[in-house]
Amino acid sequence: MRLKLQNIGIIEEADINIDGITLIAGQNDSGKSTVGKVLYALIRGVNIDEDRFNSSKSEFIRNRIRDIRNLLLRTKAFEDKDEEIQKKFISTYLEKDESIFSNYGFRINFDDNESLKIILSELNYIDDLYTNYSNSSIKIQLGTFINDITNRLSISIDSNEVLYYELESFFENEFKNQFKNKFSKGNSCISIEGIKEKKITFDEHFTFEGFDALSNFYYDEVFFIESPIKLEDRNLIRFNSILRDKNQYLNNKIFQPKKERDIFSDTSNDSEKLNLIISEIINGSFGFNSKNQLIFKKQEVEFDLNNVATGIKSFGIIQLLLQKGILNSNSLLIIDEPEVHLHPTWQVKYAEILVRLSKEFAIPIVLTSHSPYFIEAIEAYSKKHKYEDSTNFYFAKKNEDGLSSKIIDVTKDITPILSSISDAFYKIQDIIDED
Repeated sequence: MRLKLQNIGIIEEADINIDGITLIAGQNDSGKSTVGKVLYALIRGVNIDEDRFNSSKSEFIRNRIRDIRNLLLRTKAFEDKDEEIQKKFISTYLEKDESIFSNYGFRINFDDNESLKIILSELNYIDDLYTNYSNSSIKIQLGTFINDITNRLSISIDSNEVLYYELESFFENEFKNQFKNKFSKGNSCISIEGIKEKKITFDEHFTFEGFDALSNFYYDEVFFIESPIKLEDRNLIRFNSILRDKNQYLNNKIFQPKKERDIFSDTSNDSEKLNLIISEIINGSFGFNSKNQLIFKKQEVEFDLNNVATGIKSFGIIQLLLQKGILNSNSLLIIDEPEVHLHPTWQVKYAEILVRLSKEFAIPIVLTSHSPYFIEAIEAYSKKHKYEDSTNFYFAKKNEDGLSSKIIDVTKDITPILSSISDAFYKIQDIIDED
């Protein structure tokens, strides 16, 4: 598939082929990480499962009920009748533990028709209660909140409303409402070219075309490795059932029970081979102890994660995903600057692991980097393993104004990437020559 970006973040223009290995190189603040964020938001936003649908639905309704409670409590009553209405609301609902308005942690069971009837009954009563309220703007806002809840209760998982909400939520989570290039007046959009063209536009409103509810977006799964340090944040996932955050989602997958292997799968031996290679490099292996705690085992000695080097954890995440059997041709692996915590020697070894992983398992991998060792190693191992036709290189080049960038295809010649990196060496040499 081809991913096209226009005025997304700092990126003015990009046309990227996502297949095999895709490596994007560039300076800091050149937009190379933006591509991974876009892909993550797209795949997670479109691929909606039943559990996340219900969790997201419940989250929305709870937030709207909270909005109603705050609206009615914080509004100052200017007339006696308004004060009486407010008192009635407080005594009827806020002073009763069983009410949805008094219980911050209430859960919604969408299979329980009686529970849904209670919610609707309370909303209808409040709507009637505030019919004669003097402040018309409050009544309008209350009506909007109630309609939002009733509409959300009625929609099904295959509706475009759900798809819209999920896509918008994931993009907001990744970009914090800063999708557009702040220094450009042009349209901001994302286009996906493949079997069916798809498009997302960020203008005054979030809009999408070509996406169908319950239709997967090329990949069933996506994993975004931002930093191996995040491997220690397991506790965060306990309080977030939706798991839009990419680090929490990755941890959740790593800690979930191991999948049963497909009896027809012929990749188990390859998986074991890669696992052994990683174990040899890091002189140990990752796994779980009897308490389901993630540990690093070296010569039969167990080490707590806090006592394991960050570079080793980089290999460990790949090893754990292989052990879980959740990396396959239907998943996309995104790794942001993998070289950050790795010695140059290990960068080269890591590059070989990724090339073999992509080739032997047909797993598409998107990488960002500014390390000459890692970039050249990806190129070298792609040629060594006869995978160069499935490896693409892109250069995130800043425009002269420094306020935007273009992502350029340099697959046939990665010299622009290496030249950009070597500028630092020449500057150091100039300093030395001054003496």
